[in-house]
Amino acid sequence: MNRRATQTLARKIAHRLQHSNGGIVLLHGEMGAGKTTLVGDIVRILCPEALPASPTYTIINQYAENIFHADLYRLWENEHQTWDAVMQGTGLADLCVPGNYVFIEWPNDLQLPGAIHITIKIKEDGNREFIIAG
Repeated sequence: MNRRATQTLARKIAHRLQHSNGGIVLLHGEMGAGKTTLVGDIVRILCPEALPASPTYTIINQYAENIFHADLYRLWENEHQTWDAVMQGTGLADLCVPGNYVFIEWPNDLQLPGAIHITIKIKEDGNREFIIAG
C-alpha cells in the first residue's frame, strides 16, 4: 500500500470512528511499519488543528479533549507485567470510555471489547499490508 492508499484507509477508519462516537484502535506491527504515520493521518482527519507526534517517550499524547495516542513499547520491559497494571498505571483505563478516540501502539495481547485491531506488515517490496479486524 502506498502513501495515498494509507491516507484513504485513514479516512475510512476516521469515518467509522466518527459514526461510532469514538472508539479504540490497537495497532500492531514491527518497528517502522507505519503505525504512528497511520494514527497521525486519522487524527488530522478527526482534528485538523492537531499536530500528531510519536508518544514513544511521553507514553500518551493528547491531541484534543477526546483524542489520545499511546505508545506502550517502552512499558514491556518486564515480561511479568499485566495489562491491568499497564492500563491503571498509565491512566489508559480512564481514557477508554465512550466518546473518546484512543489509539494504542504496541498493545501486545491486549483485548478490549469493540476495539479495532490494525496489523501492519512490511512486504518484501517495501509496501505495507494492512489487516483490519474488529
